[in-house]
Amino acid sequence: MSRPFALAFADAMSFGLLSGVTLPADKTSVPDDVMARLHGEEQRHAAELSGHRQAEWVGGRLALQRAIRQLGVKSGPILTGPRGEPILPDTIAASISHKRGLAVALAARRIHGTVGVDLEDLAPARPNIASKILRPEEAAVVEGLEPDRRWVAILLRFALKEAVYKALHPYLNRPVGFMEASVSLDLDGTAEVTLHLEEPAPSFLVGARYRWLEGRVLACVRIRPAPEAQDPTEPPPASDQGADT
Repeated sequence: MSRPFALAFADAMSFGLLSGVTLPADKTSVPDDVMARLHGEEQRHAAELSGHRQAEWVGGRLALQRAIRQLGVKSGPILTGPRGEPILPDTIAASISHKRGLAVALAARRIHGTVGVDLEDLAPARPNIASKILRPEEAAVVEGLEPDRRWVAILLRFALKEAVYKALHPYLNRPVGFMEASVSLDLDGTAEVTLHLEEPAPSFLVGARYRWLEGRVLACVRIRPAPEAQDPTEPPPASDQGADT
């Protein structure tokens, strides 16, 4: 494993640019030379945090900083909204997630829609969460799998729904429940997401992908208003062959 707060990877994907930054295993404060890589307002916010929360926040901002820079876009400090979301410039869509030893960020140009990313550990298995996150039709599919495949099927749906919530937040500005989306997985790393929103809302196009990442699953989502929901003066969204459902 690389030293803490080093770049773990940087990938280009159809939804945007994805970056990962390593996190320390202990609860020590973030070193001054790492803090210095943040904008001044970000440094002041990070200084108010402690332990793992400080390291995760700093690592997430460093990953996001890298992803945005690779877009060729300049941004100032990116602070935190009331539900933990990054407060972004109007031209940027982005999302952050972190788990044991790694922070990831996905960034894209806002004109192409919003994005969500979620990182989850494969172990330990927690199949009891199924009743909280699966709709009846999803539970039926999972129950039809071989027992050793069920946990992964549950976890992937959990991660993808978390990413959906993050991508929907800029449009709905409210929590989105697990029962408001259903997920069907494909073996090629794509997924079909159907929204079941509880209140009247615009129609959306949802693209979803997942991948394996060293004992983890990584879920990435992009959401755009459906053409009939768009302002007719706005350009139509760009398409991704094989990615959108």
